[in-house]
Amino acid sequence: MLLQRDLIIRFLKYSLVGCISVGVYFLSVFIFIEKYQWDPVIGSAAAFIIMTIVSFLINIRYTFNSRFTQRKLVRFLLVSLVGFLLNVILIFFIVHILSFHYFIGELVTVLVIPLVNFLLNNYWTFQGE
Repeated sequence: MLLQRDLIIRFLKYSLVGCISVGVYFLSVFIFIEKYQWDPVIGSAAAFIIMTIVSFLINIRYTFNSRFTQRKLVRFLLVSLVGFLLNVILIFFIVHILSFHYFIGELVTVLVIPLVNFLLNNYWTFQGE
């Protein structure tokens, strides 16, 4: 039961960091797309990169109580690349194929990508630390 409790606490911390990261993401998306009139796919991609940097810096210490290693950074970036590819595919499909507003695409990505990233980071990047 302790392992399950620790996993739940870690997921809650990851979720809090995720909320902060999503705030950074949406602010960046808004600036890139609304202010600078970037294409939604490009604006979303740039915002995702910014969000990933913020997420790593907070998660390594707060969520996973870990220390920085090059291996963890590489793994985190690979997990983020999976999330990034999912993000681009979902946004492209929703905006350019289904012709929905980019905000609908952003809502979908916020529901799907964090869960995938947590599972990969918890069980691979930080190996249940």
